[in-house]
Order: sequence, then structure tokens, then C-alpha cells
Amino acid sequence: MFLTYRYRLLPSKKQHRVLETILEGQRQLYNAALQERIDAHSKAGINRSYFDQTKALTEWRREDAEARRIPIQIHRATLKWLDQAYQGFFRRWKAGGPPGFPRFRGTGRFKSFGFRVFSGISLDGNRVCFEGLPGSLRIHMHRPVPESASIKACTFTRTDKGWAIGLCLQLPDPSLRRGERAIGIDLGLTHFAVLSDGTRIPSLRAARRSERRLRQKNRAVSRASQGSKGQAKARGALRRVHASVVRQRNDFLHRASAQLVREYDIIAIERMVIFPMAAGPTAKDVHDASWSRFISMLRYKAGCAGARLIEVDVSYSSQDCSECGARVAKPLTERTHRCPECGLTIDRDLNAALNVLNRAGAGPGLHNADVASRRAGVSLGRTCRDAPKAVYPGSQR
Repeated sequence: MFLTYRYRLLPSKKQHRVLETILEGQRQLYNAALQERIDAHSKAGINRSYFDQTKALTEWRREDAEARRIPIQIHRATLKWLDQAYQGFFRRWKAGGPPGFPRFRGTGRFKSFGFRVFSGISLDGNRVCFEGLPGSLRIHMHRPVPESASIKACTFTRTDKGWAIGLCLQLPDPSLRRGERAIGIDLGLTHFAVLSDGTRIPSLRAARRSERRLRQKNRAVSRASQGSKGQAKARGALRRVHASVVRQRNDFLHRASAQLVREYDIIAIERMVIFPMAAGPTAKDVHDASWSRFISMLRYKAGCAGARLIEVDVSYSSQDCSECGARVAKPLTERTHRCPECGLTIDRDLNAALNVLNRAGAGPGLHNADVASRRAGVSLGRTCRDAPKAVYPGSQR
């Protein structure tokens, strides 16, 4: 199992300037390598691969003493990121979607460099050092690196508040839980999530709550003289507001996902297809909810804790009756499910959450919730209505 531990860096003024210089050098290398690939294909019909460019990198470093001051792993990581961008372009093109050809990176659009292999860099306690960096760089170790972890790679990132380092760790896989507590989750906009036991997690709406501040900062940017110091200052203030929104949202998602993983052994959730909704009239709220990020957090948190995350088909989860299975068509504006077959009257989102849980018990494969529950001697489905309700960030019982 691989995890990334992120820490804040505490560089001196000299180290800060060196990190900025290295970052700018990697941006220029990325753009030069991209230009080389474009020219080779357009002028000679040749495709330059990652290995071709690493060979050229070795020759360049042999001739340039300034380049040799930087560890070669940093240069190789930059070329590999470009190669991955090309691979993503061809993958999307073959799939028939928007291909998204790799772009040249401006100063504000290149914020990271790193080591794809933890070689040429050393970590000693709360300090990290590598060739080309004066002294050792102090790390704010707000949590210790596990003793059982092996560091495989690291990335240095420039943020709105300074620099951060991400350590990619390989950890032993945890043992799976017995599967005694199961829950189904229906994600939405009125409420961020409705659980099959009746608990509701309210929506944070971080971007909506910050709309006034964003409007004010955007007006300040537009009113400043083009290219002036005042405009640069206004742009910085706008970036800080956007960063504050991101931090609020991430904090909410982390706390909600961690609470779910602590409370339940089996978590069933919808397999979301977000792209159509993210392009419709509710696009702003869909992006603000960040369902994909929430599911990603659930995925890796469940893996760390030995819980099971099961993604099920979302089709007709709100239409099908969770009691008898009859399909009851209703518009999106109707928020109550009323079944004419069995007489069940229940909230639409709660009905969908129960359907998600029931469908997780019928899925094939290694992570079958039904199989795991039978081994533990428990049952899934309607018995979860009587389970004790958990308390989530801002939830109302």
C-alpha cells in the first residue's frame, strides 16, 4: 500500500531562493523537452520517447556544469511528467474524448519538482538535504513517519503559504475487518450525503459561502492597472481566498470520510458519473461538493483501516423501492418516495441509500459485502435502519 505524507517546509531565505531557482529550471526543462517533441514530429516525423530524452539529458549534463549541480533524479522526474502528459493525451484521444494536448507551462502553472526515486536525497529526523541545496532543509513534522514505512519518492511543491514536501511511503497492507457494520451512502446537493441509517451530512458549500469575498477580490483585480504592482497584489489576495476555500473543503471531506471509516467496516457508495452533471445547470454546486475527491479519500482511508469500499451501479437508485424493488418513476423535484405496491413512504435520498446498500450485497468479486457479512454472521440491508447513528461534522440527528 502506498500513501503520501505531506509536510510543511521551513526553509531559510537562501534555501527559499534556491528552491525557486530549481523550480524555474525544471519549468524551462519541461517546456524545452515539449518543444523538442513537437519539432521532431512536425519536421522529421520522429516520436521522441522518454528514454530518448533521458539520453540527451545525460549528454547535456556532461557539457553543462550548472546542470550537474542539480541531482539527475530531479531532471528525470520532470521528463517523466512530460511523458505521462503525452501518454494521457493519446489515451484520451483513443477513447474519443477531448484529447488535451500537453501545454507549455508559464511561471504560475508549474509548481512542483521532485524525485521519482528516493535517491540522491536523504531524510534525517526532521531535516532533508540533497546536492545543490545549501545546508539541510527543516521539515515541520506534525506527525511522524511510520517505522514500517519505506520512502519511495518525494515531491516539493510551492503553495500559497510557502513550500511543502510530499513523501511517498510504502506501508504493509492492513488486515481486513470482519465486516460487522455496513452502511450505504447516497451523495447529493441538498445534503452532501444521506446514510442508510438515516444520518444526514449537510453540504458545506464552501465556494457559495465565499462568493462575496471572491467578487470583491475579482473587482479589485479588474480595477487595477494592467501589469502594475497593485494588480499583482490584488491577484495574490484573490489566490489566497481561493486557497482558503480549498482548505475548508478539504478539511470537511477529510473529517467526514475519516468518521465514516471509523464507524463502519463496509461502505457502499454510488459509482458516480460526474461529467454530465458538472456541465449542467448545477455545475457550480457539483464542483463545490467535490464528490470525486470524497470518494478518493474514502478509498484510501478504507484501505488503510482494513475497511471495504464497494462502488455500485447508480442507475434507478432513487426510482426503485428499497422494500419491494418496484420501480416508481418520479421527477427530481419530488423528494419523497411513495411505493404503490408495498405502501412504503420514505425520503427519496434515504431510499436511494438503502438501495445502494442492498446492491452492494449482490456484487461479485473479492470485496463482496454479502460474502463478508455471512462470514461474520451478520446481515445487510434493512437491519441497518436500526443501527446507532453516527455524528458527523455539522450533522443534525
